[in-house]
Amino acid sequence: MAEYSIQDVAFTGFGVVRQHPPALFAWWLFALAFSLLMGGVFVGLAGPDFAKLIAISGQPTPDPAQLMALMGRLAPAYLIFVVLALGSNAILSAAMIRAVLRPRDDRFGYLRLGADELRQLGLLFLTCLVFTGVYFGVAIVVGIVVGLLLAVTRTGMNVLLIVLLLSVAAVMLFLAVRLSLAAPLTFDTRRINLFGSWGLTRGRFWRLFGTYLLVFALVAVVYLLSLLLIFAVGAILNGGDPTAAWGTPGMGSLKDYFSPARLAQTVLNAGVSALIWPLIFTPPAAIYRALSPSAAAGDAFA
Repeated sequence: MAEYSIQDVAFTGFGVVRQHPPALFAWWLFALAFSLLMGGVFVGLAGPDFAKLIAISGQPTPDPAQLMALMGRLAPAYLIFVVLALGSNAILSAAMIRAVLRPRDDRFGYLRLGADELRQLGLLFLTCLVFTGVYFGVAIVVGIVVGLLLAVTRTGMNVLLIVLLLSVAAVMLFLAVRLSLAAPLTFDTRRINLFGSWGLTRGRFWRLFGTYLLVFALVAVVYLLSLLLIFAVGAILNGGDPTAAWGTPGMGSLKDYFSPARLAQTVLNAGVSALIWPLIFTPPAAIYRALSPSAAAGDAFA
């Protein structure tokens, strides 16, 4: 049975960045452009209403009718926001998998907009549907069990609610790990294949879980260090006051939102995103490359 090195896989993202620095620059540009697009679309479509929602939510007794009216007007903006986020995720997923499985195909920092990306987008929608269905199914079953236990035992409600939450979380985590190789599998076989990951991960749950746990720890360290850097720069721009940091961006108009401080913060945040993306997206592709004999890795980096 083919296996992989947990340490090597966890550090795959660092290897990609080290060997392909132009790709990191391309990802930074993508992150910057996407952040500006998302901010512009949201503020342009719903900025004033969102500012009103924040103000009303801060009141001791907000008017439910006003809240519902604002949420209704904000719904289209949120929908567009989700669609753009899913599209971005599909592009990034394909790019990071391409960097591992086809490292020589490095034009435009591995970023494309084609069939591979559309399949990743389709996989994302299918994954969301499956996870939503499983979530509600497990919640209903466990909820029924909890209700029966409440009826026949004296167990406290808080204890049973904790059991309910932990049960749902455990099932969702198990499912996420077992289906974690669906994206590279779909990319490699050129067809959407969510459940093909189930066979590849059979008997490897705890090894995969440990790998992803290590990846999470590395991402957390990089993210926290990046936040400290951004916070320090923000304090400098605010006259050395460490409590001021960057301040809250105005949502009333595009001019208020895209202030000089906000633009500087967006540039730095884009750099952090460009560094963290490969750390998150490349390990499953590296695992798939090690476990699947059909993986297109003839020119994989050392």
